[in-house]
Amino acid sequence: MAQSLRDQFLKMGLVDKTQASQAKKTTYRKNKEQDKGRIQSPDENKIHAQQALVEKKKQAQGANQKQQEAAKKAEKIAQIRQLITTNRLPLKDGVIAYRFSDSNRIAKIFVPTKEMVDGLSRGKLAIVREKNSYAVVPSTIAEKIREWQPELIVLANAAQQESQDDPDDPYAAYKIPDDLIW
Repeated sequence: MAQSLRDQFLKMGLVDKTQASQAKKTTYRKNKEQDKGRIQSPDENKIHAQQALVEKKKQAQGANQKQQEAAKKAEKIAQIRQLITTNRLPLKDGVIAYRFSDSNRIAKIFVPTKEMVDGLSRGKLAIVREKNSYAVVPSTIAEKIREWQPELIVLANAAQQESQDDPDDPYAAYKIPDDLIW
């Protein structure tokens, strides 16, 4: 059988008996401390288990928060749809074509009255996107929609303030037409 390294050093005379016994004691103590460390390892396992549990709770909270945000977003979308459907102006029997730009293309809706065309051009009314079509709503409703989802607003002209006629204006008799239909 092979001899231990300590025994080989003793035979060769590199160490004496006291040094060999002291080395044996230190290795014994190290082994004993390691055994104590192994006994304490279940505490480490508990710590690891608690850390894993804390991480799982954090992940669950993060997933729960994402679900809540998704639910809030879906609720906002439903509120916007309800706002549009309840406040949209009827476009049935529209005979006057109103053209506007939507994402770099010209779109057209047919409105029933000239007052609606005037309202759109003066900013009293706005055009919003609703699924695959357009809806005309009052500008106050369009502002609420703009707060939540600005990408739904297609046309919302700035409201024009009624200009007061200047009595000294030499061109007061010549009105500029604002009803240009193209």
